[in-house]
Amino acid sequence: MGNAEKPVNRKLLTRWIRIGGTVLSSGLFLYLLFKQNWVVTWQKLNQVPAWLWPAILVLIVCGMFFNILRWYTLLRAQQVKISFFEAAKIIFAGAFASNFLPSTIGGDAFRMVALLNFTPDKMLSVASVVVDRAMNVLAMVTMLPFAFFTFGSPFRLLNPLAQVPETGQYLPVFAGVLAFLAKIKDRFLRTFGVWVKKPGSLVLAFIISWWSIFVVYLAVWLLARALGIPVRLTQVMGVSATTYLITLLPISVNGYGLREFAVTTLYMQLGATIEQAATLALVTRFFMLFETLPGALWLTQILPVPGKTEVVQSDDQFHGMKP
Repeated sequence: MGNAEKPVNRKLLTRWIRIGGTVLSSGLFLYLLFKQNWVVTWQKLNQVPAWLWPAILVLIVCGMFFNILRWYTLLRAQQVKISFFEAAKIIFAGAFASNFLPSTIGGDAFRMVALLNFTPDKMLSVASVVVDRAMNVLAMVTMLPFAFFTFGSPFRLLNPLAQVPETGQYLPVFAGVLAFLAKIKDRFLRTFGVWVKKPGSLVLAFIISWWSIFVVYLAVWLLARALGIPVRLTQVMGVSATTYLITLLPISVNGYGLREFAVTTLYMQLGATIEQAATLALVTRFFMLFETLPGALWLTQILPVPGKTEVVQSDDQFHGMKP
């Protein structure tokens, strides 16, 4: 009886941690929003040139295109017979679903299940998503030196995120960051072997991953400069890499509130006003949600065909990676 209750209690505890994390981080971000001058915020938005909005959207959509290309490349390397368009439908549907699922990678479960329509190999389905995420995380890790150059030591880098504004008190959730990253490494090593014999596909996936995040960082930098934030592209890369790794923590729904609070706090450390930083956080979140809308059209189409068995029982099996 006692052993049977443990998984249930663990799932219940995990769910409450995510709910509590979402509420707490959202509350912190709302606290920052209440402190800003909305008149100034509107003035900053009016200063953004009209041509920049479609340019930003194109760059962000390019990032999604590279994400699709990376996964498609890994699948084709394993002779999975799937078209680029079908892979795109699955990626978009999974990204849309992740807007409403725990952490920032909940939509990956949809990808794993949907791929069963193209291959009967369940392990390959899971491994393809895990390796795809690992390539993205690896590319993101190459951006971390920019974070260190921008903020200094890793401890100073995490301080603005781990402290409640004006109180100096630390959020206890950040105590498990290192253990969480170690879990990602172990998860990757267990599923990496499928692609070891085809290193060319891994190298290509890494290059694609790097471009998929670079074009998004370029879009954020253009918007930040238009809002009057005095940052360099390398600083934007550092901030974005940091917030990405933090939002991988499974403590909120799709990183809501947590990402916005982190973005606002870090850009304020670089000289942005609270109005500029919060506006940047909100507008970039809007674009992140907007680009996933096509996935709503394909969400039901990626469900497995009748008779297929669900690949994953819990998203805890593959926590730790997002495109």
